[in-house]
Amino acid sequence: MYFVKNYCFFEDKDSPEVIVRFHPWKAQEDAFLSIRDNRLNLFLKARQIGITWVALMYCAHDLIYHPGHTVIALSKSKNDADELVRRFGMILQSMPALLLGGGVYFEVKKSEVVLYAQGKKSRFTSFAASRSAGRSFTANILLIDEWAFQAFAREIWTSAYPTINRPTGGKVIGISTIKRGTLFEELWTGENNFKKIFISVFADPRRSSAWYEKTKRDLGEKVLQEYPRSAEEALADVGGRFFHEFDLSRHVIEPFVIPRDWQIYSSMDYGLDMLAHYKIAVDAEKNCYVFHEIYKPGLVVSEAADLIHKADGYNGEDWKLPRARLAPPDLFARELTSGKSQAVGFEENGIRLVKSSNNRETGWLYLKELLKSRVVGSGEMLPRLRIFASCRHLIRSLQTILVDEKNPCDAAREPHEVTHAPDALRYFAVWWYKAPEKAPAASTRHLREDMWEDYLAASEEEKRRLEKRWHIET
Repeated sequence: MYFVKNYCFFEDKDSPEVIVRFHPWKAQEDAFLSIRDNRLNLFLKARQIGITWVALMYCAHDLIYHPGHTVIALSKSKNDADELVRRFGMILQSMPALLLGGGVYFEVKKSEVVLYAQGKKSRFTSFAASRSAGRSFTANILLIDEWAFQAFAREIWTSAYPTINRPTGGKVIGISTIKRGTLFEELWTGENNFKKIFISVFADPRRSSAWYEKTKRDLGEKVLQEYPRSAEEALADVGGRFFHEFDLSRHVIEPFVIPRDWQIYSSMDYGLDMLAHYKIAVDAEKNCYVFHEIYKPGLVVSEAADLIHKADGYNGEDWKLPRARLAPPDLFARELTSGKSQAVGFEENGIRLVKSSNNRETGWLYLKELLKSRVVGSGEMLPRLRIFASCRHLIRSLQTILVDEKNPCDAAREPHEVTHAPDALRYFAVWWYKAPEKAPAASTRHLREDMWEDYLAASEEEKRRLEKRWHIET
């Protein structure tokens, strides 16, 4: 605290001097002490509370007094990453006497600041959030700014955590205002080793009740997200969860052995970023049970097909094949480079897909119908769709995906990491309600690849015509 109060400056846009000596508020002093005393720190804060400045000053202290240390900062964009470097450089430029007296010299570059002392280099390096950002470094301190608003947050954390998880060192400083449905929210509300510190809107002693009421009138309900007075207020359902029907106590059940006379379907969302694949069993009363989940990124078509084949042997026994393997229309579009669709690629690997609809509003409507509770014969209120507890990614996503800010009839498409599983289930729901009496069951092995490609891409009317011409049994 002596270092901070005597040698650190920051930018105060409301001050005539702009760059002024830092006199921390009580909440900021507490933040310094938390970072000092804890390896994993999570700050949920109101806007413009200066916690990022606090973190940067702590990092400056660490690099000055521990030659050879490295700080890695992650921001939501390249501009934000560069801004952290600029701020860090400004902090050092405001304490020349201290640095020179200790034989410390520094150089400010575009994406990093390098300090030289005792023949060693210390580095403050800042990156924009990207899928590979967490794999390219080993750090003494990992600073994650506006964590809830970073793309690929889950992938970055999975790959970055091992780089600081050392028995003798490594520290994390995670800072953000709230955004629902994100990894940051999950870490804040979950059981883990983070020291969690909430910084209220009134941590700034200049903010009065009158100022808050004026801000509330200007922002409306968004004031709870931007300027929360408590952690509970920050976590209020601002903007709305999309699946308000979803209830863990009603929709999630413990796994059981699926009777062999039930109908089996599968539905998936696929891209190189994620394969989200689900097996759904339907009983005689048309109740649907999601009983198997594949949720894995980075798979080419043949690898995805292998995992789907293995799912056919779920529970260690050979299951009858799904009556339909449902997939979105984009998998049936021909690629410019290869001239064939991903659906054909799956077909070549023994997985014959059925095209579902990608009408988002209709699909969500039908999925909500499946989730809606209704009175059954026993008098209980039960939904038509239930999910095995083992399908944890689907459960997490249904809990966290939000309403689209511009279209209340659609689900938000960001953060993208929580959209894959609901999309896969949506393709089943919309097909289930619109499915024909008989699904095409195909004797198509005599078709050439180009014929099969044309069949998959055809409309329903064209399919009937091709079935007649090419003698496809249905």
